Amino acid sequence: MNAKLLLSSCILLAGMALGSCSSSEDVKTLSGAGNISLGVNTNAVFTRAVSMSEYEDVGNYTVQVIDDAGSTVKEFLYKDAPSEIKLKNGTYTLRAYYGEQTTASRDVFYVEGTKPFVVDADQQQVTVDCYPKCAQVVAAFSADMAEFFTDYSVVYETEALKAEGATAVWSKTDADPWFLKVNEKGENVKATITVTRKSDNKSATVVREYSMAPGKLWTLNISPNQNDGSLGIVIEVDETTNDQEIDIVVPSDWI
Repeated sequence: MNAKLLLSSCILLAGMALGSCSSSEDVKTLSGAGNISLGVNTNAVFTRAVSMSEYEDVGNYTVQVIDDAGSTVKEFLYKDAPSEIKLKNGTYTLRAYYGEQTTASRDVFYVEGTKPFVVDADQQQVTVDCYPKCAQVVAAFSADMAEFFTDYSVVYETEALKAEGATAVWSKTDADPWFLKVNEKGENVKATITVTRKSDNKSATVVREYSMAPGKLWTLNISPNQNDGSLGIVIEVDETTNDQEIDIVVPSDWI
């Protein structure tokens, strides 16, 4: 279940004048003050992921008010938000963010939201929704993998990792998820599963790709499979609580 937290504080956004210029068209000049109620929502959870408490506390988020020229006119932690802020009337963007944006990390991820608004001597509430800017991947090896394989791992590749000449590796003893930077519009994330068989020390790889976007979770459940004397692996793609794709693979060089 996505956690949605709403905290509000009132700020006074006042003043703006759009100067007239020489033209055959009429130019409207705005002046005055507007009252804005500010709110921050955090949706810092992934599909079927357990959220981190520090990301749920919007008091930790940095809030910025940015003008139409791209300049930050006000900045503060949401828990320290002033009761009043005076601004000229005009077009602004409310931005809130928390965490650290990295190519791949197991410790932190980045959450951000932006919302444009206009101050025009009116009263309104401006609320920004914040979402993860990365995807989460998990590899879950079954307990009996060690009975048949001496080593097993998953190597993840994204566009951002490729640009740095790096990969994110999930070894057989790892437990913490990877938070991976992915394209805002989505991209295919590559997972290379490598296993080494106990009986003859032969290694084999299986490659899978999955379309990922920020906020999505991809879990690979991997377990051994024996059928008619052949040893393979079962790959279960778990995207949601109800949608599972099971893939039984026997590497060709093992047959």
